Amino acid sequence: MRRIVAHQSRLQRDGTEAMSDEMLENLAARAGIATSWRDQTGADRRVSADSLRAILAALGLPAGRDDELRDSLRLLDADTARARFVAVRVNQPIDLAFSGRLPNGIEATLEDGTQCRIRPIEGAAGRLTLPGFATPGYHSLHLRGGDCVVAVAPERCVTFADLNDGAPGWGLAAQVYSLRSAHDCGVGDFGGVAALGSSAARLGADFLAISPVHALFGSTPDHYSPYSPSTRLFFNPLAADPALVFPEDFVRRAVAAADLGERIETLSGAPLIDWPAAHAAKHALFRALFDLLPQAEQYGDFKRFRDDASDLLKDFALFETLHGAHCADPARWDWRHWPKSLRRPGAAARKFAGAHAAELEFQIFLQWLVERSYGAAQRACRDAGMRAGLIADLAIGIDPAGAHAWARPDEVLQGLSIGAPPDYYSAEGQNWGLTGFSPRGLAAKSFSPFIDTLRANLRHSGGLRIDHVMGLSRLWLIPEGAGALDGAYVTYPAETLFRLTALESWRHRALIIGEDLGTLPMDFADALAAQGIAGMRVLRFERDAQGFRSPWGWSPQAAAMTSTHDMISTAGWWKGADLELETDRQQAEDIRAWDRGLLWAAFQQAGVASGERPAPADAAPVVDAALDFIARSPCAMKLVALEDAIASDVQPNVPGTTVEKPNWRHRFATPASALLDDSATRARLGRLGPPRQA
Repeated sequence: MRRIVAHQSRLQRDGTEAMSDEMLENLAARAGIATSWRDQTGADRRVSADSLRAILAALGLPAGRDDELRDSLRLLDADTARARFVAVRVNQPIDLAFSGRLPNGIEATLEDGTQCRIRPIEGAAGRLTLPGFATPGYHSLHLRGGDCVVAVAPERCVTFADLNDGAPGWGLAAQVYSLRSAHDCGVGDFGGVAALGSSAARLGADFLAISPVHALFGSTPDHYSPYSPSTRLFFNPLAADPALVFPEDFVRRAVAAADLGERIETLSGAPLIDWPAAHAAKHALFRALFDLLPQAEQYGDFKRFRDDASDLLKDFALFETLHGAHCADPARWDWRHWPKSLRRPGAAARKFAGAHAAELEFQIFLQWLVERSYGAAQRACRDAGMRAGLIADLAIGIDPAGAHAWARPDEVLQGLSIGAPPDYYSAEGQNWGLTGFSPRGLAAKSFSPFIDTLRANLRHSGGLRIDHVMGLSRLWLIPEGAGALDGAYVTYPAETLFRLTALESWRHRALIIGEDLGTLPMDFADALAAQGIAGMRVLRFERDAQGFRSPWGWSPQAAAMTSTHDMISTAGWWKGADLELETDRQQAEDIRAWDRGLLWAAFQQAGVASGERPAPADAAPVVDAALDFIARSPCAMKLVALEDAIASDVQPNVPGTTVEKPNWRHRFATPASALLDDSATRARLGRLGPPRQA
């Protein structure tokens, strides 16, 4: 009898476990978590139950017990019922959840204030279908249960062809910090951007893509990777150039007041960026400018900026001030280790703000200064003739210890890091140490965090490059403390995010580039093109088993590129300058020699090179041919890294390295205003198109 009872108990337990596993997988599927994935060998891998529970918990969906699973499923049902936001294309019927008797008409207010009454075209089984709107914008439906915002997007994003009457164009890609100016305190800024953009425009360029200028951590200058921002809503003050905002004599007075003359000269002439030293000098200059500001003609503009500061900006200024007060203690560098009362912008933080009002005003001044510098650089590019001007760069995520995660924790993923699953380059996968938006957090706030981010980065630019654009569809998320192998793909509301991107592109008349490198779903490139988002076709990645692909087969909707910031420049690649860290140097040299032959053969077949392959040390003709090669592609945009434009050996960032390489520290020896003056550089860029007529 005891054996029968034990057997029945085991069956019951096994049945309960099976039921729990089924409920767990059901909840994961409802929450958009893929329970399996395919590795680099083609093998299917299952996501462990522990990983699923950890990811679900981080999404605000506890899944440890059966009752929690049921409660979390109900939470998802409630999310759907509460939704008061929908994104559609122009003239697309609007499908809404609806309960009760169907109305004869629904009142609507268009974004421009026009009011109208809409008659439903269909309705059944708790759903209501309305005719679509013909005009893009954010329109409101006034329903019984509350207003619903309808974001109506155009069919696609604005493209460069739209801005250039259907004709192709070319531009440069530059790392802002690398651009040298006479008095830049040792780190490149928008003064260098304006100078480079103006000279590139005279040579015929229509756009200048720049590295991210997101706000980092103002009190810890040793955290200087532009792709690990504190927030993407505000900017790095080190990119500000006071000379773009104030008269020269006013800036000179500030330099003298801070006794910075000799220091600035020394730093401005250094071959590499010393981030702490540059930060100290530039902030001393900013303090002096702030002290003198009431005497400046620009004081009225600053006061209007300060008085109109949004809650987001005030919270950012407060975070920077709090962080400055705590970060000297390494144990309190991360806000999650601050006193509990200060871990949110609540009463204690507001009290702190009241006691440090002058410092908060200084932080707002820094944002005013960098905003005005950014705007001036864009105007310089456009005034010189560029069709688009600056193309900003949007990092994939934010530092979880930063301002955005502190001020708006409900918008971001807590306890999860963005990364990548294993591939042939990284057998253990990658953990980037960044967090990003929570899918549930986005929906709960009617996607305003994403909209705000797009607007912040399009405000002073003519375009936006979205890093890891696949992140609008799915991200590989890793539970805190786990390895990258323990992650899973989490889907995002891609349809909504792409539509909002198209709408903001339309509103700003700005083009969108999507970084679509790496392993992607088969149809993803076509989907991007249909959205009007230009993918990236990088010369050295465009290859198959036979060699490098002909440029004529590249997608017309993409941006043709010679290299990226994570790659060695074309000249450096030809010379083998990137092979020094290889464990088997001889094998790497042999592979490179073979690849040089394949590339030169591709150049010959395309008609951009002839004769024998140049020696490894003779890179200039290879760089010339590379620009000619992408120029022959049908791509609407040809985008050349500045390092390739001047045939430099430099690689801005070497992935997988930290102190081994001077990542994000390179500076060009020549001032930005003269970088393109060399006759060989001008001839090289002439392969992309003729100079602009004055």
